[in-house]
Amino acid sequence: MNEAARTTVTGRYREVFEAARPSLRGAAAWRTAGFARFAELGFPGPREESWKYTNLRRLEGRAFRPAAREHARGLELELPAALGEHRLVLVNGYWRADLAGPSLPAGVRVRSLDDAHADETVAPLAMRIPTGGGTESFAALNVAMSADPLLIEVDAGVRCHQALHLLIIAAGAEAAMSHPRVVLRLGAGALARVVLHYRDDEAAERFVNSMIDVELAQEAELYAYRVQAHGSRTFHIERFDARLAAAARLAVRDAQLGSSLARLDLNVSLAGRAAETEITGLFIADGSRHLDTHVLVDHRAVATRSLQDYRGVAAGRGRAVFNGKAIVHPGAQQSNARQSSRNLLLTPGAEIDTKPELEIYADDVQCSHGATTGQLDPAALFYLRSRGLSETEARSALTRAFAAAVLSRIELPAVAELVRDMLDGRLAQLLEMPS
Repeated sequence: MNEAARTTVTGRYREVFEAARPSLRGAAAWRTAGFARFAELGFPGPREESWKYTNLRRLEGRAFRPAAREHARGLELELPAALGEHRLVLVNGYWRADLAGPSLPAGVRVRSLDDAHADETVAPLAMRIPTGGGTESFAALNVAMSADPLLIEVDAGVRCHQALHLLIIAAGAEAAMSHPRVVLRLGAGALARVVLHYRDDEAAERFVNSMIDVELAQEAELYAYRVQAHGSRTFHIERFDARLAAAARLAVRDAQLGSSLARLDLNVSLAGRAAETEITGLFIADGSRHLDTHVLVDHRAVATRSLQDYRGVAAGRGRAVFNGKAIVHPGAQQSNARQSSRNLLLTPGAEIDTKPELEIYADDVQCSHGATTGQLDPAALFYLRSRGLSETEARSALTRAFAAAVLSRIELPAVAELVRDMLDGRLAQLLEMPS
């Protein structure tokens, strides 16, 4: 972005921030610091390496206003089927306690991060402005304008196998932006399953700028299921940062199935000995959809392990970007880092740009990466056609088989069924197009 454009965009958002500030609770100092950082950085441009394939001009040109608290509280909503035994709902970034249920189990607590900012153990999280990465400016804007940030805590030793369905909705008749923010903290030896489910009512254009912060203490386990199912008029930017202590484990199951333009930065720091993460995902870029995913795993301790495995499908004029990176830092001996990016182009006009990366600064490690992009196998198509399947049925069967490797890792049946149903619905539409 040139300086004139940066000044125009920053000025527009400054007006919005100043107008919204009186209604924002919590410590004003860290909100002001957040906006100052956003103003310094501005929107990233294509000259920045991590944005070279993604142009934000359409988003820059929109003049979104923040959704009002009273508006979000007054909306009548038709909620989708629950994807877990417990549900929390954020509407336009505001916590709707009236839509929650049933009660959370003992040892699991939810409170407003604004209300908790005086807590010495919470204040550093509330005031933290993430640095580095392609979404740094958006994260700073989230810190400044998150209306009702949630803190979800699981006490040490609590093993909560029941899933928490966190439904994050953008709704209302007016075009608006929202800044959902969620902090997840698991104590030593704790276990939790959380579904991050993004939706909207498709009634108007949206800008959803989300931030998820995860802290796992020693031997804690978190299974995070991310379903991004926004409509085709929504811009979605998200930063997901996780820090793992010794022997902690994070599994992320990512399904990116919506939005007009979406960007996810998923950053995991394996800070303690024998910490590990497994990140698997599926994205479908069809129509004119643009999906951009950046995953970074930092191996910072001995005997840490990571797996990145993404499958991408593109059709029509859809475009997707995937950048998976693992860094093995000095001293992180006996680390194991594996990456795989496999992509399928269903039509000639579709495009997927993929770039797996490894940076290794230790000598006793096991690391590998690989990437493939191609079309459906003509021989396999011919075989299925010879067994009586139509062209559409054969193409659909092969595409489902391609996605099955990552879908099979979704341990929650309700989430797996939702993603498969959405995949089937999209395939039924896009595979009718000429190949």
